[in-house]
Amino acid sequence: MVAQVKARHGRLDILVNNAGIGIGGSILDMTLADWRKQTAVNLDGVFLGVKHSIPLMREGGGGSIVNMSSVAGLKGSPTLAGYCATKGGVRLFTKAVAMECANAKDGIRVNSVHPGIIETPIWLSIVDTANPGANAPPDLDAMSQLAVPLGVKGYPEDIANGVLWLASDESRYVTGAELVIDGGLSVR
Repeated sequence: MVAQVKARHGRLDILVNNAGIGIGGSILDMTLADWRKQTAVNLDGVFLGVKHSIPLMREGGGGSIVNMSSVAGLKGSPTLAGYCATKGGVRLFTKAVAMECANAKDGIRVNSVHPGIIETPIWLSIVDTANPGANAPPDLDAMSQLAVPLGVKGYPEDIANGVLWLASDESRYVTGAELVIDGGLSVR
């Protein structure tokens, strides 16, 4: 992908690592195969994107890397131990790479975004833990009314606007930061 960007545009200014999967359930029931699958997508994918994009960004004089984490990367969540581990890993990986780039004075900023309850397809893979025996995704509206101080779920556009700000020159003095977009969920 990076080689294609270089061939087509000659430079890379923005990288958003946004792939992610959520495998819910008790850690006692999680298979090693599911653990590795989730780690491969949520953590290895971020590593590979960053590793292979930084050289081209450096050639172009800098850029912005935005890694998608989660509020589950800030605090634990029952039945999401593996997911929390990967998103917490993204959080600290982002900070370490931000400091590495800052030390190199390469003009690359690296930040993470931590969405809360956002209406996205990831919820289709997480069963409703509030209703044992249910084999359906959770009711995001009901969850939000109970858990989110603002009382409502978020939408992909809410996250996109934060990513857009981090990718833009308007955030030129921001690196190693966590942009939490969760309606107050993580501070409750």
